[in-house]
Amino acid sequence: MEHHPQRFKHALENLRQALEEAESALLEFEGSSVEKEQVRPEERRGEDLLSVSEVCQGVGMGKSWVHRRLKSGEIPNIRLGNNIKVRRRDLQEYLESQRYHPPDEEEKEE
Repeated sequence: MEHHPQRFKHALENLRQALEEAESALLEFEGSSVEKEQVRPEERRGEDLLSVSEVCQGVGMGKSWVHRRLKSGEIPNIRLGNNIKVRRRDLQEYLESQRYHPPDEEEKEE
């Protein structure tokens, strides 16, 4: 009897991973099919607002992962009606804060 809940939990985890992979593949497909006229001009990219899909593409993660970070406030966001937007600068700052900095050799010896 105890074996069944563990199998179910494992199956759900596999489904979650497959869904995130499918979301990422869909985002890549959508991104590759965007026409050049829809691409933002280079000179406007410094302060623009990114959609959730653009954030997913920018960080290379699925929508569910990004939505969890938006909901928790880890990634600062702006809500405009039913739309969620992220300032490019805020996303860059979030990514920089996530950078791993290994401890110096001197700190390890102490």
